[in-house]
Amino acid sequence: MTSLLVFTDKRKLILLALVMVSYGITACQSSETVTFIIPPGTQEKLETGEQVVDFPNEITINVGDTIVIENQDDAVHAFGPFTILPHTTLTKRFETAKVYENTCTFHQDKQMKLVVNSSGWNIFQ
Repeated sequence: MTSLLVFTDKRKLILLALVMVSYGITACQSSETVTFIIPPGTQEKLETGEQVVDFPNEITINVGDTIVIENQDDAVHAFGPFTILPHTTLTKRFETAKVYENTCTFHQDKQMKLVVNSSGWNIFQ
C-alpha cells in the first residue's frame, strides 16, 4: 500500500510540474522594480541645452518587472512608450515580452528603446 501512495504522489508531482511549465508558472524567478526620477526644473534645463538626467538609451527588463517613473517637474515628459504628466508617478508592470521604440525627452536623438524579455526561468533550470 505504501508503494502505491508513493507512486501516486510522484504522479501528482509530475502532473503539477507539467501544468506549471505549460502555464509559464515559475519557481525561481523574482521580479524587480526599476525607478526613474525626473527632477524639478528638468524642462527649463533641457531648453537651454543642459544635460539634466542620464537615462539610458536602452532599458532591458523581464516579464514581471515593474517600471516606476516619478515626474517631479512642471512639464509633461516622454519616456519611451510613456507620457508622464507633471507631478505624477507612473507605475507599469510588464506581463508580455515586447520591444518598445519611442520618443524620449532626455536624449539627443529623442529616441529610447525598452526591451521586455520573456522570463526564461522555471523549476527545471
